Amino acid sequence: MFFNSNKKVESHIDGFSHLGEGASFEGEIHSKGELEVAGKVKGNISAKTLKILETGKVTGHVNAERVEILGWMLGNTSSLNIHVGEKGVVRGDLRFEINLSVAEGADVLGHVQKAKKDKNKKVDSEKVRYLEHNQRAS
Repeated sequence: MFFNSNKKVESHIDGFSHLGEGASFEGEIHSKGELEVAGKVKGNISAKTLKILETGKVTGHVNAERVEILGWMLGNTSSLNIHVGEKGVVRGDLRFEINLSVAEGADVLGHVQKAKKDKNKKVDSEKVRYLEHNQRAS
């Protein structure tokens, strides 16, 4: 018996997409799931997870929760977590919130910035308003 009708199965699958080694795509990509690139993409990518394989090449801006660059990335990357593998090549800025790891042998040319989380920005702006209000009251 493989399925038990009495049990509730709650699994959320956002999806998985793969662009093969011989394929190329031009345009914007929006994905709620994982995107794996072994071919060439020319355009901006927004995904939950992006993995650029060793044969993959992305030219454009990337915004994802998690990015793994094992191939070529030409453009700016914004993510919570970024990993650049030993054969990864990056030509562009890397902006991360939680973790950045760069393997020995990786080639990165661009600015690296650890960004504050949006929560902190909200708290900071509230502090500024409070201080401005108190300064005016004095």
